[in-house]
Amino acid sequence: MRSLVITAALAAVLALAGAGSAMSPSKVKGTVGPGFTITLKNLQGQVVKTQTRGAHSFAVADKGDIHDFSLKGPGVNKHLTGVSFTGTKTVLVTLKKGTYTYYCSVHPTQMHHTFRVS
Repeated sequence: MRSLVITAALAAVLALAGAGSAMSPSKVKGTVGPGFTITLKNLQGQVVKTQTRGAHSFAVADKGDIHDFSLKGPGVNKHLTGVSFTGTKTVLVTLKKGTYTYYCSVHPTQMHHTFRVS
């Protein structure tokens, strides 16, 4: 009986420890405009070429009222900012395995880049 109580107590402690260490979403910074530029960088300032699966917080600085910041990939087809919007907006996106493209939907052939999720 005592080993059952100890096992239950240990399981409860491990469950609480796991809940407290839940990972927060990874953060990336996107920028679009004011010219014909669009970027996506990690918090260290490096261009994003790969990401992991899961929740990611996209903080987008939209600096041009003739552009938007859009994201397309497996299960995602979103305009994170609108064409007339300028300012900063943060959007939570769940990424699945595959290739994603971030682009301006007004100028998609000029303003686009990709990254992979593994």
